[in-house]
Amino acid sequence: MNRFLPLLGLLGLVLVSCKSAGRSDSSDWRSRIPTVVPAQGSLVVVATLEALPGAFPANDLYKYAYVMKYSVDSVIRGTFAGKEILVGQYDPRTPRSSIDDDQKGKVGGDVDAFHPGDRHYLVLRPLDSAWTGAVEDDEVQDRSPRWWAVRTDRI
Repeated sequence: MNRFLPLLGLLGLVLVSCKSAGRSDSSDWRSRIPTVVPAQGSLVVVATLEALPGAFPANDLYKYAYVMKYSVDSVIRGTFAGKEILVGQYDPRTPRSSIDDDQKGKVGGDVDAFHPGDRHYLVLRPLDSAWTGAVEDDEVQDRSPRWWAVRTDRI
């Protein structure tokens, strides 16, 4: 029996390594959630961007909010019971850290571009209380409340 102990130990290491290597990144996103909410918002969620209905319109004439559909992975602060959430992102063609107009300091984060499947940490406020400008919204049949992204970070 003693001669098999080193072999059993090696087998155990191989099994642990295989299990770790096969693990998806879905379990470690929780470790990347800030412990302190970095902006004021009434709702904080981690959500996955579902799809973009098309190309973002040009923003040379005016700035706008573009409503995007997310699936909610986790509610960090506030109350939200749905599985999907509609979020207005200010001027989505511009990286969050490069916003340099009247929304600078009001909208932030580290997202450079929006891609379906990306997971974001979102600090949100009701859209109608935060934004009075133009809204591009391809989800008009969906009567769910719209939220304004105060902060959008990659998770």
